[in-house]
Amino acid sequence: MKKIFRQIVRYVSLVSILAFAVSCDKNEDGQRESPYVYAKHCIPYYVVPDSLVSDSLVLNYRYHSEAGFFLKIEGRVINGGSKSEQTEKEEYEALAKKYGDEEFNRKADIGRDGAISVAIDSISVVSDADINQSHPKGSNLTDIIKLYSNNYYTYVKSGYTLVTPENDKFISEYTKDELTLLFYKLGLGFRFVNYMEIKGTHNLTITLYFEDGKKLSTTPTVKFDKK
Repeated sequence: MKKIFRQIVRYVSLVSILAFAVSCDKNEDGQRESPYVYAKHCIPYYVVPDSLVSDSLVLNYRYHSEAGFFLKIEGRVINGGSKSEQTEKEEYEALAKKYGDEEFNRKADIGRDGAISVAIDSISVVSDADINQSHPKGSNLTDIIKLYSNNYYTYVKSGYTLVTPENDKFISEYTKDELTLLFYKLGLGFRFVNYMEIKGTHNLTITLYFEDGKKLSTTPTVKFDKK
């Protein structure tokens, strides 16, 4: 199965980012229903990190001859909606206060993405085999692996004025802010640059270290030999 990595992340992004142009459905009277809803807060729900899983794991896709795969942070959902229990509403409001998401007060897309509730301090990627002379078995590969992600933090911190950028750069170049309030459904897209120089099959242990001390790991297998 061959597709382009960029096309995939763009597709996922379209259903995940805070969008304001979506199609409308018609109600029983034939009138178009609004795709928006009034929202006190920008972020509709939070996900408490509990596991790092493959999101229909995509291996050996090619983006400009670069191998890539997707991972997703899963966990308990905290929703502040009317159907939520009081304890959950209180948790939601506490997170909104923590991140300064309290004065959105405008119409927003009904299907907008949620956010990961805990910021990531750092990410490590380690292979069980030599990558090259500069990256032997067991060394951190964050300077040769790019991460595609997006976050709410930049937008919220700016007072809802600065459009949240899509990040696509080496993991080692990420700042703490860029790993705060990560979009949930968008997930994390990892890809190697210059993958043609890498040979063999590698078990990559990916570990996320969160600011609350929790860490999550998974070990996907990637084949780099040209078919």
